[in-house]
Amino acid sequence: MEPRADLHLHTHHSDGTFPPQEVVRRAKSLGLTTISVTDHDTVAALPAARAAAGKELEILAGVELTAISHGRELHILGYGFREEDPALRGYLEQAQSRRRGRIQLMIDQLKERGIEVTLQEVERVAGEGNSVGRPHLAEVMVKKRAVHSLNEAFDRYIGDHAPCFVKQAVLTAAGAARLIREAGGVAVLAHPHRMVEDHWIPDLAAAGIEGIEVYHSDHDPSVTEHYRRIAQEQGLLMTGGSDCHGFRRAQGPLIGTVKVPDSCLENLKQTLKGSTPV
Repeated sequence: MEPRADLHLHTHHSDGTFPPQEVVRRAKSLGLTTISVTDHDTVAALPAARAAAGKELEILAGVELTAISHGRELHILGYGFREEDPALRGYLEQAQSRRRGRIQLMIDQLKERGIEVTLQEVERVAGEGNSVGRPHLAEVMVKKRAVHSLNEAFDRYIGDHAPCFVKQAVLTAAGAARLIREAGGVAVLAHPHRMVEDHWIPDLAAAGIEGIEVYHSDHDPSVTEHYRRIAQEQGLLMTGGSDCHGFRRAQGPLIGTVKVPDSCLENLKQTLKGSTPV
């Protein structure tokens, strides 16, 4: 039987291009049975996704938080938490304000290099999204012909190692894991190949990270096997998803393209229920 889960999806409430209803429509058309919408620092898409899903598709609560560890930013996925948890909700509200402040600081840096962009222009690109981010800024830069592509915007100006980059994270990895855990959820390290050094992983597990995203669109078979072994060695849950951002990325929608073993979802659900994974 084909695996039927995609546990890493974005909507236009953060930096994806699809509204939640379109994510759900595509998931259903592909025969998926469980998805998680994991927008950056917001759960605003979840009510609309659940309404569109009906009884045919399970929507597992999800979010993607930015945290700092070993002096660098990384992303932590939260799954199965109580969406109305006051502490988590409070953090997400504060995070939206910080995201706008960060983009303004990047805009100021770009202006010093002769690139004129306003926060209002970036917010217009974000549309309904209440989680303004670098992809929206990059899109404005392309529209203004300051760069030729989103990749060029990141490589030359706003990527993690580029001159106009401004760090966002105020949460430690332990703080992010605690927020998610105290809201009844499970914290999982997102796309480790992109952002994490292997020797950090034991420290992150000790800080409360309970899983690692083994199956991801960035991971070829050898990379997947590498993280599968690390997960087993560290006693971490394995999860996976496409990290679909709609049409904002060159690869296209991606939804449903990453084969996530059914056992990953089963073990995640058992952990959420307080059982011991198989």
